[in-house]
Amino acid sequence: MAITHIVFDMGGVLIELQWLDRVKDLLGRPLTIEEIHRLWVSAPSVVDFESGRTDFDTFAAAFVQDFGLAIAPAIVKHEFLEIVRAPLPQCNDMLAALKPRYHLSLLSNTNPAHYERLRDRYNFFDYFDQLFLSYKIGLIKPSTAVFEHVLSALDASADSVAFFDDGARNVEAACTLGIHAYRVDSPAEVMAVVESFS
Repeated sequence: MAITHIVFDMGGVLIELQWLDRVKDLLGRPLTIEEIHRLWVSAPSVVDFESGRTDFDTFAAAFVQDFGLAIAPAIVKHEFLEIVRAPLPQCNDMLAALKPRYHLSLLSNTNPAHYERLRDRYNFFDYFDQLFLSYKIGLIKPSTAVFEHVLSALDASADSVAFFDDGARNVEAACTLGIHAYRVDSPAEVMAVVESFS
């Protein structure tokens, strides 16, 4: 079956993230990107915030407790906001090129603080037909329930959907449901894969 729907992760695929530097500074120790991915989906403070169960202030205080940090919650909030940066090169050009040919969705583990910061500064959200934001749907990748929710909301079969993410565990989870899933780190890598569809 032909691909009719493309679903994008946001951070690391469409926008630049400063995870390594910011989280390393917050936790006071060096981490690999894989360690941060694992930490992110296992820390209760982050999971609660990105699944819509707590607000920014509660998250910051809980984050300090989760990791036994000797810093003020206000510093956590500042550094946390700085994790999300500008769209990556070719982001808008790629979305503009794909929009006439595919139904475009965004599936992101995110929170109101990051979403609102990006929405207020950039216009790339305008290209999407649907937004699946973890804090709004109450589900977080790599749970297969997230992908089942997306397929149901799109009313699309798994083999008609292509999914792009920078996290290997998220890609693996999507693949288990029969979604065409690809690990990528930039809009240019997405376009290279999409060109192989036709």
